[in-house]
Amino acid sequence: MNLQAAWLAPWQATQKSLRWLTLGIFAACCLGAIGVGVLVQGTHWWLVSAGVYCLGIGYLWAFLLSSLLLVSIDARQLRIPGMVQTAVWSLIFYGAPSVAVPAVVLGVCGAPALTVALLAALAVTAGLAVVLLPGYLVMMMSLLPAMSIGLSRLVHISSLADPRFVPWAVVALFLLLLVDILRWRQLLHTQPGGVLGMSSAMVLRLRTNGGLGKWSRLAQQQNASRRLRQRPDWMQGRADLRRVGPRRPVATLRVALGGWYVPQTWSSYVRQATPVLLPILLFVPMMAIMQGGEVVHGDVWRKVWLDVGINVIVWIGIFGGPLLAILTAFTVRQRWTRLNAELPLLALLPGLGDVAAMRRNLLRAALVGPFLAQTVALMLLLGTAMAVHMGSVVMLFVALSQVGCAGVVAALVLDTFGGDRLPAWGTAVLSAAAFVLVSLSSFIPLTGVGRKPWHFAAAGEWLLALGWVAMAGMLLWLGRRGLRGLQARPHPFLPN
Repeated sequence: MNLQAAWLAPWQATQKSLRWLTLGIFAACCLGAIGVGVLVQGTHWWLVSAGVYCLGIGYLWAFLLSSLLLVSIDARQLRIPGMVQTAVWSLIFYGAPSVAVPAVVLGVCGAPALTVALLAALAVTAGLAVVLLPGYLVMMMSLLPAMSIGLSRLVHISSLADPRFVPWAVVALFLLLLVDILRWRQLLHTQPGGVLGMSSAMVLRLRTNGGLGKWSRLAQQQNASRRLRQRPDWMQGRADLRRVGPRRPVATLRVALGGWYVPQTWSSYVRQATPVLLPILLFVPMMAIMQGGEVVHGDVWRKVWLDVGINVIVWIGIFGGPLLAILTAFTVRQRWTRLNAELPLLALLPGLGDVAAMRRNLLRAALVGPFLAQTVALMLLLGTAMAVHMGSVVMLFVALSQVGCAGVVAALVLDTFGGDRLPAWGTAVLSAAAFVLVSLSSFIPLTGVGRKPWHFAAAGEWLLALGWVAMAGMLLWLGRRGLRGLQARPHPFLPN
């Protein structure tokens, strides 16, 4: 085994910005685990610390170590000797310390080393499974935590701190390891350019986004076109161009921006939202069944709707707002960095008016739609929070998370229009920081409510407030700089 090759393989196989983003999240989780170990008191302090570390190591294996599969696929296609074996040795080389280091460190501090090692190993194998398995299976796996909470009311499920958890963890680890090995071998023999969609593995999408360090604009355009062609017909968008023309410059510019900006029919919006809405609709009867163990106490539907409401707040808050912000920023940035000459020709469209009118219409076309979508999400979240009688603090942070996502959209869009945009690593750091703040704002305030509130919820809320103040300052600076750059340009349709 070549140790140097095993050490360097994942770093050379991963696109640069993704590599730094993954390392940043992993380092933040490691620091968080250390902070939890120092600050949290109680018998099971180690469980919280290990949980934070597991989040980081799972993310590291999902988006950094999994890129070794892409190298292995290419090496097998090109008949490069020894590369597939090097990738396997690299997984072992990184897998051993991923499990052993937290077990030793926390074990020295008094935690059960075997349980910590099992948790870390489960995080490693689960992280790989998330990017190796088909998308629909990963979606089903995401419901397992909620199912375990609900089933705990019907059958006894050992807690993570219970010694009886170890045999179950060993069985789960064996199954996950077996799934990872079989799925790895299956994908290793896949043909390049396979079908993308809910049946594909997330790791193959890293290739379309530069998983091998080839983040070229031409490759992005080709991959976007290929994804559209491979999408089933019932999921294809149906454009609504009845209100597009010289008299409606904003709608016309939305068509020019492309992507989800293009006006569509209502049936088209519903069809494309079905893969997201269907699991949410199926979640309600599932929760009702799992809450059946509390029928004897009455009130079962109130408990069902409380659980559903909390999950709506968490899932829309953590995934809905940030996903919309990232999708909007990426669509605009891709249009302003393409190699073709479509963008400068927009200045020749009739009916756009003078340069000042062009800027106003462009800002309206780029920002009004995302702001309306964020407003709808905000109203849905606040309505859900009121329906399940959440406190004012929870509602404040729920609102703050969506307002923050709208601020990220405005800042990144203006940054692109201004021309002097942030480098890729700066955008990645800003996006990661915003995602962490939004996720924690949708989660930490909820830990302070219920029958067993978390003792450190109030301190966490103050830290979140300080984080949002810093984020607001950064977004204001970025947006102001972008707006000045946009105003200084001869016309707004100059590529970057």
